[in-house]
Amino acid sequence: MVDEDWDGPGWAYEADDERVLAAALSRDAPTEMMPRISDESEIPSRGGRSSRRASARVARKVRRKLRILSSAGEVLITLGAVLSLYVVYTLWWTNVVAHDAAKSATNDIQQQFQQQIQGAVAQPGKAPPTVFKPSEGFALMTIPAIGKTNLPVMEGTDKAKVLDKGAVGHYTTPKSAMPWDPTGNFAVAAHRRTYGEPFRYINTLKVGDHVVVETAHGWYVYQLDAELPQTSPDNIGTIAPVPKGGPYKKAGQYITLTTCTPEWNSDYRLIWWGHLERTDPLSGPPPAELNGR
Repeated sequence: MVDEDWDGPGWAYEADDERVLAAALSRDAPTEMMPRISDESEIPSRGGRSSRRASARVARKVRRKLRILSSAGEVLITLGAVLSLYVVYTLWWTNVVAHDAAKSATNDIQQQFQQQIQGAVAQPGKAPPTVFKPSEGFALMTIPAIGKTNLPVMEGTDKAKVLDKGAVGHYTTPKSAMPWDPTGNFAVAAHRRTYGEPFRYINTLKVGDHVVVETAHGWYVYQLDAELPQTSPDNIGTIAPVPKGGPYKKAGQYITLTTCTPEWNSDYRLIWWGHLERTDPLSGPPPAELNGR
């Protein structure tokens, strides 16, 4: 048994201390590494926060892009809906409205004819009117070859008040003749597409086809003679008393039909010319040409 107070040789004590210290160091070595491990573990922790912040930034950017794409998509959908409505309005609704307006105008003109016929019976020799106000209806046009019947003919070619109402407009600027005038060119215009399409399929007409115009002065039967497939809108010579570029060389009683060409476009004009074949009394039977004969 060793006395705890024994003070042995120094080398023995020191050796023991070294062994104790070595054992302590051996036992404490893992413990000493922990702070280093702990310190190093903070690096991933800091890196994790940075990664989360980066991920958050990416997420925010993605959300912003999604919001932008969503907004752009909504705008495109809205534009698509607007365009669809415009197409429906142009191709369908304008025709519906124009047909209703044209039908009403046709009824009014027919009533005028009946009143004028009754007035002529009551007051023999009283001449029907020859001058009309702008946008006033005064005649009905039938083109049997393309199935167009009783198209109202109005004074002037105002787009909103005449042409867009499904009517045929009589040129007054420059002034053109009336059917009952002894000489001149009864020049008219109408839409080929939309707004009632009075002159649709006019491009399919042929030389020899007829146009019948009913007025208070009688039935005027025209026979078509020549077509000008395309010309400038500024070529007003086509509606001159003796149409320039047409088949006629001297004054007579002519008709000129004008419309836009090509279809869905107003860059040019399509022209048909015809001459007056005969006049039938309004009180008599309708012309056989009305039935395509």
